[in-house]
Amino acid sequence: MDRIERAITKILRPKLAEHGFELSKKWDCFVRKQNSGEDSFVVVNQGTAKGAGKFYEINCFADVRHERVELPWNTLGMVYGEDQMHTWTLQYKPRERHLPPMTVSLTSVEADVEHVAGQLAGLLDHSEKVFYPRFADLKEVEEWVNKNPLADTNPTAGGPIEHLAMRALILAKLVNPPRYAAVREAFLALDKGMFPRERRMAMLQRVDEMSL
Repeated sequence: MDRIERAITKILRPKLAEHGFELSKKWDCFVRKQNSGEDSFVVVNQGTAKGAGKFYEINCFADVRHERVELPWNTLGMVYGEDQMHTWTLQYKPRERHLPPMTVSLTSVEADVEHVAGQLAGLLDHSEKVFYPRFADLKEVEEWVNKNPLADTNPTAGGPIEHLAMRALILAKLVNPPRYAAVREAFLALDKGMFPRERRMAMLQRVDEMSL
């Protein structure tokens, strides 16, 4: 964490503790263990905003990790080393896009940090109502991700399309096998991706062969 993130999370920490989250210094986020894996809440300083460079834009993300999805997903070679231990199955950005950014100005750091921490506390409460409980259920995750295969949604199951697609396929195979063919067809219809087509097809074959 940088100094702005540390200042904000110092204020936010008691609120997170009320919900069972503890700071993971290894991953620079707050983590709550679950039987299915873990939840996390991440505070991010996205750097100096455009223009004058006089303030920092702060954001947050709520994540759920389901081991039954991430363990097979992490065999596909998209994430390496220790980072494989902290991937997420579904990520939610609780701050609505149309709202003005949460900012910390260089001329009023202390007051802005206090204000942003209060905003983040509200977003944590919101996530506890609409995100974490619902998506603790893998059936809900699969339904959300695959009701419109490979769509760009919030919450999301991936960034690069291959990340999203492989999670979507694993979710369908694991939770809703009759939908697997439709998700697979949507992936095959893609005409581009982060990886060369040969590698993408090799990953698809790996998922086809998985026994979940």
